Amino acid sequence: MQADQQSIMDSLRDKGPEAWRAYLRPFEEGQPLTGLSMQVIFHYIAPSATDQGSLDWAEVAIRAAELEALNSSGTEREDALLRAMKLRSRFIAKMGSRPNHRVLSKEIILHWAMEGLDISIQTAKEKAALIWKDVARIKGSSNPEDRQRVHDDLKQLRRIKHRLGVLKVLADCGELPKDSILNEWLQIREQLP
Repeated sequence: MQADQQSIMDSLRDKGPEAWRAYLRPFEEGQPLTGLSMQVIFHYIAPSATDQGSLDWAEVAIRAAELEALNSSGTEREDALLRAMKLRSRFIAKMGSRPNHRVLSKEIILHWAMEGLDISIQTAKEKAALIWKDVARIKGSSNPEDRQRVHDDLKQLRRIKHRLGVLKVLADCGELPKDSILNEWLQIREQLP
């Protein structure tokens, strides 16, 4: 960690959630991300939130992950959102959901999950059934388009499986609507790579 990041961390280390919210506020208002990495903040705060069962700390961690997602793209964006949604789902499993709550709103998770299901269940099943054969087949392939297609399929199926993992937490605690198409997706989760 660079010296300026270390001094920022030292100044916030023993402070409560409000000090951390104040640190994040300028970035939420559009100031460029400088200072502490949002990923560092999340990984520093999230264990405390979970250990203490503190919604205030969970909110700080989620805000940091969401800021990271806003300022990232591709895999980094997806990973940041996944961290935020996993933390939300753990708190919902413990405390139940509350509409319009930054941490406890299952609607945020449901919207995020649906947004990432960008293929049909049937297509996901078909791709999953072939993916490892495709991976083995392209190892010796010199066709870059074929290699890229298989890589993209694997990445897509794994992204879907990660999202379904978060939904499974909601399903296990009774927070997933029974008639939801998401239940059909959960039935094929283990078939995905």
